[in-house]
Amino acid sequence: MTNRNLMTALAGTAATIALAAPALAQEETVKIGLAVPLTGDYAIYNEVAGAQCMAEMINAEGGVDGMPIELLIQDSGSDTQAAITSAERFMGEGVVSIGTIPFSDTMIPLAQIVGQNGISVIQAQSTQVEMHAGIVDNFISNVAPDPYTAAAAANHALEQGVQNVAIFTSDDGGSWSAKVPEWFAEVITENGGTLQTTLNYSAGTSDFSPQIAELRALDPAPDAVYISWAMPEIGILIRQMRAAGLDAWVIGSDGFDDPSLDALADEDPALLDKVFFGTLAPSQPGSRIDEFQQACAEIGHEVNGLFPALGADMVRIVAHGVEAAGSTDPAAVREAIRSAESIPVMSVEDVSFAETTSYALREIPVIGFENGERVLLSLEVPENVPAWN
Repeated sequence: MTNRNLMTALAGTAATIALAAPALAQEETVKIGLAVPLTGDYAIYNEVAGAQCMAEMINAEGGVDGMPIELLIQDSGSDTQAAITSAERFMGEGVVSIGTIPFSDTMIPLAQIVGQNGISVIQAQSTQVEMHAGIVDNFISNVAPDPYTAAAAANHALEQGVQNVAIFTSDDGGSWSAKVPEWFAEVITENGGTLQTTLNYSAGTSDFSPQIAELRALDPAPDAVYISWAMPEIGILIRQMRAAGLDAWVIGSDGFDDPSLDALADEDPALLDKVFFGTLAPSQPGSRIDEFQQACAEIGHEVNGLFPALGADMVRIVAHGVEAAGSTDPAAVREAIRSAESIPVMSVEDVSFAETTSYALREIPVIGFENGERVLLSLEVPENVPAWN
């Protein structure tokens, strides 16, 4: 499919963007609030670039029932109170939905506040299980929870003969960094493997030598280590393990799905030979996300990486809900989204919330590297997902 054809196909569900010409200002609009981290530690997780690109693409097709989508964007940094303040302002401007910092300590209180006005938090990329525990009922995530990615990565590890594993955990990223490694280890041990040790670390670690010393002391040497974290720490860990002579697989979660990890191949492709990760959607060359990024570049939008790209799915989901509901009433839109058997999105052919209500049950890709280039290693909905509630 050419990029131009892809742009047309992706625009099948109508919407538009607030950055449109002033002539649209008096028209009724579909408003989406984004109180997201444009700066700070969580900036890599914001969905703005993909949302802007998809909205512009759909704009060209006439909008949702003729209405443009208006993106209201406010930088929250990494601050929960800043996100809540922005969300309160967005409520007064008539938003249909809100996206925010993709961690439960922000999403839960924000969802509770906006829920008083019937508004949903529709998140492009949140995987944390806390959001599906019944604390709030106005939350929808475009992706599957973390136990799915942990299980998919563990299943592929077992296929590679992995038996002895060490895991890295941290409380700094909530359940994403503390529990996902444990879920990975649970699948390994339930299939006859061994969890040799659990190693702790903190955000911002630049020297993993204490943990590496513990790994080197293990007998037998671990077949794999698992960590649910992001760059640049992951790159540091990989380099330091290899420099110490440890050739165990380095396995991770969606935090690995960052172009800066691929950049390690520029210095030495072999650094990525034994690295793979379970992630949220296929993002290897030739994938729908890759084609979307190229199509966005053609119209002047840089969408660099998985997390910003998934903003396009969020726009498609909201647009579908508005069109199906025939209304911009937030509660009616949420019900229409949850009732739909199939919602076309960008990253995969379609998603549905009809069975889960709060998350999209997707096939989970496991991505590795060959000669420094991403390759899709497996794609499945795991049947052996650890229980999380």
